[in-house]
Amino acid sequence: MTETVSAALQAVFEKERAAARTLPARDADAVRAQVVRMYARLEHEQVAVIAAAKLALECERGCNYCCHQRVEVRPYEAFVLADHIRAHMTAPQQTAVKEKLAANQARIAPLAPLQHTQAGIPCALLVDGACSVYAARPAACRKYYSLSVNTCRTAYEHPTEPLIGPLEDDGLRLAGNAVALGYARGVEESGRDAGRYELHAALLEALENPKAAKRYRDGKKAILSA
Repeated sequence: MTETVSAALQAVFEKERAAARTLPARDADAVRAQVVRMYARLEHEQVAVIAAAKLALECERGCNYCCHQRVEVRPYEAFVLADHIRAHMTAPQQTAVKEKLAANQARIAPLAPLQHTQAGIPCALLVDGACSVYAARPAACRKYYSLSVNTCRTAYEHPTEPLIGPLEDDGLRLAGNAVALGYARGVEESGRDAGRYELHAALLEALENPKAAKRYRDGKKAILSA
């Protein structure tokens, strides 16, 4: 990790790094299961921080200000999302998701990352104000917890202005990073693509192009459209 962290969190990072290096990349089911277990470990670490620090978090269903931010995912996260969509959505729902993903991708393509963040584009996976793939959401979404809904609201309403007010707890953020970044480092060291790709482009390619998963298994750049 690049930030100064405790020995305990550094150990978590190294454990995730080692775990990701040991799994055969060609076993798609095993990779998917390992990513899901990594998400569970990420939650475990953050729950422990929340309890120890007695954090008063203000995130709740229907509060989706952060769902208008730029989100980047790793290829293995895009594949987990794609599998979840195929398994839990009807054919018409899948078609609708792909159409929304494509529409957002077209809007995002000409924007620089900061412009994208400030544009306030709602995530294509939002349905009735809530995440439609919550159980399979990527690490970037899992790691984020807000200490103040007012700060989130202000940032959403005034995206070009400096952030004012409490937002994230550093300990909680570092705990999430220890797991997610450790796992990503191990994937990279195993010769697989651990790059960060814009969510909409990556997920659309994972859903529509089987060659993306094959490229990942072959140790090549998995996502070509982002």
